[in-house]
Amino acid sequence: MGKQPSSMCPAFGAVRNLLRMEDAMPIVISSGDGCLYGHTFVAHFYVANRPIYSPGVSSEVWAKGSAFDELRAMVYEMAEKHAPALIPICSLCVSDTVGLPFDLLPKQIGNTEIVYVPLPAYSVHTHARAKDIVVDSLVWRLPPQRKTRAGVNLIGEIFPSDPIKIDEVLRKIGTHVNTHVPGPRWADYVAMVDGAVNAPLHPFYSESVKRMKMKQGLPFVEGAPVGIDGTYRWILSLAEPLKLDPAIVARVATEERDRVAAAISGHRLDGLNVMVAGYEGHEFLLVRLLIEAGANVPYLSTAVSSNPLAREEEAWLGEHGCKVLYGANFEDEIAALTDRPYDCVIGTTPLCAHAKELGIPAIYYTNAIATRSMMFADGAADVLALVTQTVAAKGRYDRIARFFAEDETALERTYTSWAPKIDLTEHLIANQAI
Repeated sequence: MGKQPSSMCPAFGAVRNLLRMEDAMPIVISSGDGCLYGHTFVAHFYVANRPIYSPGVSSEVWAKGSAFDELRAMVYEMAEKHAPALIPICSLCVSDTVGLPFDLLPKQIGNTEIVYVPLPAYSVHTHARAKDIVVDSLVWRLPPQRKTRAGVNLIGEIFPSDPIKIDEVLRKIGTHVNTHVPGPRWADYVAMVDGAVNAPLHPFYSESVKRMKMKQGLPFVEGAPVGIDGTYRWILSLAEPLKLDPAIVARVATEERDRVAAAISGHRLDGLNVMVAGYEGHEFLLVRLLIEAGANVPYLSTAVSSNPLAREEEAWLGEHGCKVLYGANFEDEIAALTDRPYDCVIGTTPLCAHAKELGIPAIYYTNAIATRSMMFADGAADVLALVTQTVAAKGRYDRIARFFAEDETALERTYTSWAPKIDLTEHLIANQAI
């Protein structure tokens, strides 16, 4: 498996974002039904409630070489019959799709945009990279930049209330949120051409930001309003590209910084050893917050690759005793649990499960951290309160550890203490199993 993270198909990061677009009808093309079934199942598990379309490519179609004809016919039928704003076409990792002439597909049918989203597994190893490819593909289709530009384009999956809170703060310094992507409509992406600056709030949207700068000439600011230093620096960074009054920007930045500092003072984590492992890029911001609250985070394990947008965050973490491990996998993270006595683990499902077996309080990142806001004072207080509450429940985790520390017959003893005494052969015959 090498150094890649143990995870489900990374393409799902892209498919999930596309399914959340109300006016899009995504098509997935691969060499078999397994990919389509898997992505459809997980999409509905994440409450997409939207179908994934596919030309139903079979072995016979591949043998005849008519896969592209099937795809093109489907695109025209969907555009003419349903007229969605967008039809994104996602080719998955199979070698068969690599040679298809996707560039021969129409770019537009009526008012429907047709956008090719390449997701080859040999170069897409994480959900984060797949999401970057989606934004990059859609951004490249945008019309030319408007002459009159204003506001900030937010890029990144954040808590629903975050754009509202960010907009409130931006209006204090003389600007506003122009749009936020990934968004639920194609219009959210088109609106990016009206913005004056891009703000990638997660450090993995490197390709899409680079494309916007190359094609639209848009500058970008790094970081996010998370933590004391992060909030202060992020607000200050907007002054120059937006030509705002530096005195007003400095005043608002100081006010928000002080509010975050006050929130953190009420939820100190002094002396706690915390391990953080994630795969979205979001975890960089969390570690910054934990360190400012007094926690010791020796290293951050992340599935994302090193890129220019992560360098500033990586440098800050390094200055505060945290080493960033890019592309780390589950085996690396399990081994790291023996490095020191951790008081809390924040990570993926299997890592948290293993930590609990060892009696370490653990928080599942995706469901418990990524579903919260970390921004400004309220976000900081909410996340840090969750960590302190989890650590305070150490007694429960100790009971879990004692259970798993028993000998190999512990589960058998637990089962036989209540299981009915039956003859296994008679039971199987009765149920026609043998």
